[in-house]
Amino acid sequence: YDFTLCNPPFHKSLDEALAGNKRKVQNLTKQKSTKSALNFGGKNNELWCEGGEIVFIKNMIKESLAFSKNCLWFTTLVSKKENLSFIYKALKDIKAVEVKTIKMAHGQKISRIVAWTFLSKDEQKEFK
Repeated sequence: YDFTLCNPPFHKSLDEALAGNKRKVQNLTKQKSTKSALNFGGKNNELWCEGGEIVFIKNMIKESLAFSKNCLWFTTLVSKKENLSFIYKALKDIKAVEVKTIKMAHGQKISRIVAWTFLSKDEQKEFK
């Protein structure tokens, strides 16, 4: 594969997802909200996982090592900036050859994509 693309669950639990949504609605509308319904689609197992974004991505990083020569780039969205140092350490620990971070901003929302490869520059050129 040329690349993988992952949009991981950001929350550690359904309660955290609901609280985050409530906060988001209040910030957007400037009104107190008691609604706890989610304002976006997705099944519960797509919106949260035990340990949240960082645990999900660290597991993905470990699993990517098994496919290190079968994929040119592995990528994941990272919503929480504070998780980056843990992600970079996990990538260093598994000896990713190259790591890139692409920052994205839409309105007030800032996120980033972290990409890594196990292939050298020469291997990347030869990848088929």
